[in-house]
Amino acid sequence: MLNFLKTLPELGPELWRIVMVNGAVKMSAKDNPCLEPLLALEAQGVSILVCGTCLEFFNLLDKRAVGQTTNMLDVVTSLQLADKVIDL
Repeated sequence: MLNFLKTLPELGPELWRIVMVNGAVKMSAKDNPCLEPLLALEAQGVSILVCGTCLEFFNLLDKRAVGQTTNMLDVVTSLQLADKVIDL
């Protein structure tokens, strides 16, 4: 995942949002190796949505260090609006 995230900037302006659900929310937590490339993407204007229910499940609500805590309506809406979705 780390190499995948480091490669995403090469997509250019086509990448507008990353949605993290289930175990992917762990990447948004402090001290995760994936945090640095996610912060860089966010600084470039990529919107990062992190599922609040998933953060609660993994006891990570207070450890999220990137993105915006969101709900399933925003997740579903993001998937509906996207021209392309990459599911990992």
